[in-house]
This record gives sequence, C-alpha cells and structure tokens, in this order.
Amino acid sequence: MSHILFDQIGHAAIITLNRPEALNALSMGMLAEMRDALAAWEGDKSVKLVIVQSSSARAFCAGGDVREAVGQIKAANGAPATQYFQVEYGIDLLFTRFSKPIICLVDGVVMGGGLGLARNAHFMVISEQIKYAMPETAIGLFPDVAANLFLRDAGLPAALMLGMTGTIIGAGDVMAWGLADYCTPADQFEALITALTAANSSDDIRAILTGFDIGRAPPHFAGMNDVIERCFSGSLSDILAQLAAHPNQQAQIWLSAMQSKCPASVGAIHHLLSQEAPISKAEALNLDFKLALKMTARGDFVEGVRAVLLDKDNAPQWQPASLSDIDADFIDHLFDFTGLADLQDALIST
Repeated sequence: MSHILFDQIGHAAIITLNRPEALNALSMGMLAEMRDALAAWEGDKSVKLVIVQSSSARAFCAGGDVREAVGQIKAANGAPATQYFQVEYGIDLLFTRFSKPIICLVDGVVMGGGLGLARNAHFMVISEQIKYAMPETAIGLFPDVAANLFLRDAGLPAALMLGMTGTIIGAGDVMAWGLADYCTPADQFEALITALTAANSSDDIRAILTGFDIGRAPPHFAGMNDVIERCFSGSLSDILAQLAAHPNQQAQIWLSAMQSKCPASVGAIHHLLSQEAPISKAEALNLDFKLALKMTARGDFVEGVRAVLLDKDNAPQWQPASLSDIDADFIDHLFDFTGLADLQDALIST
C-alpha cells in the first residue's frame, strides 16, 4: 500500500496522505514522492491548484517520522539527521514558494511536521474536530517547521505557552488565535473539494473557502488570555516563577508540563520566540534547519524518541536534567551555527 496518493480532478491536483497506522507520519519516501509530484505539476497548465488531504479522519498528519530520523543518527554514529531535515524542511520551503495555490484540508490530529505542511501552504482549512499541537519539547527536539513564525500569530505569550508545554488545542482556539485560515465541518470536506476542482484563480479559491467557512467555534484556552499573558512573559525563570505563583489550576498544569519536557528543548523554543521574528518563512525554516542539526547531534533527541515512542516508558534521562541548568552559556553554544550549511530547496536536493 502506498503511503501517499496522487490524483487530478478538474483543475485540482490532489495529494492524499495514506499512512493511517502511523497517523500519516512523514517518511522520507513520502516527502520525496511529494516533491516529484509538485515538480511535475509546476509546469502542468491543467493544474490550477493543489489540495492536500488525509485518507483518515483520525489524523491529517502527526508530524515527521522521527523514528526514521533517529535511525539515520544511529547509522551515522551520532551525527545529526541532516538528510531527513533537509528533505522535510525542503518540502515546507517548496510549499511557501510554489507558484500555484496549495490548500491543506486538516481533520483530526495535526502536529509538528503536519503543521509544517499546513501552515506553509497558501490556505489552511481545519475541521471542527481538530487536535493541534507542537509537542516537540517532549522528545528532545523543538517546535520547528517555521513555528517560530506561525505560532506568533497567537500573540507571544500564547506562542510561548504552546511551544514550551506542547498543549493540544481545538478548533475554537485555533481560529481565535489566527492559527488557521478557515474552519469547515469535516462532513463538508468532500463537497468543498468538488467546488475547488472548478476554481481557476486565487480569488475563486478564496470565495469558495469563504462560502464553506463556519467561523469560530467556542474557544477554551483563548478565553484564558489574561492568565497566559501574566504567566508566559519574561525569562525562563520568570515564567516558571509566575506559573508556580498563579492560583489558576491550569497554570499548575502548564508548570508540570514544562518541568516534564526536555530542558534543552524548552530553552531552545523560549530563546527562538524571545528574539525578533524571522523576516520570512524561508528565513524561519533555514534557522530551524541549523538548530535541528545542533539538537539532533545531542543525545536528548534519541533519548526522547526512545522514551516516548519506542520503549514508551516515558522516563527520559535528559542532559542537562533541569530547567535551572539552561543558562546563557548553554543557549549561546546551542545557537552557535558556525560552519553549518543553509537549507536548500527540496526540488534541487537529493
């Protein structure tokens, strides 16, 4: 069974992620097939737009296939997963540069690399039953795929909360925070696709998407903006202290979540979001690529994937072990990218 399917109906080329047993985790093979299809469609005048969907209502895409990335690291005796991230981020970069509109129809779980596709596409349409998160701090990585840019749409405090804690949010919060473009009921996706296959232009696409949009569902976390703004500001130590002192029970849940994640990962996303925003998605992805090489050259990534996804003992041994160990010297070393190559477009990468 192919893990990724391709079709054309009317003016629409359609990519269907078809690896439901792995929640459509993106393997290098899937990404390479996607790259080749996009290259063919770029010059095909009969194709006016590209739709990306899932074959399963359970998940659009739970992320990149980090097991495969860990396999590369082990095969290379601890060297970073350069090839995997070159291909994954290269596809995200290609999505930002593609000359024809790309629309992602997102139902169920969308996390990590799934958001790399959806948020770097031209339009992201979610269903009312979405589960949206950037959970990479749990496995010794960091919220990547240009999350340093798109999480900021929610405002910096909410971006820090989402990035450091890995909190899962639903459609109401996604729309309230501007983290997707449209919301359409999942049972209307088939009709939406049918309508899109007749679209000739971006204006046509916007009109169709607007016609199917149901607007905002009631938010949950976005109704707690005052708590989020009070707790998630300042230095890493400030945030920990503010969470510990806040009487709201959710603040204690977030504090516990942060304390259970990889300290280096929490420090990395805090530093990324505390700096000036990248000027473009391409710049954000290039920064992510270099940081991913640094992070996956460390032992925490292999250990995190082992503990959470392979052995599933949920007892990772992080190095360093505590958030109190993440100081300025540690961050300076982590963000020293001297000698690292830039990300290249997936169309010209092998």
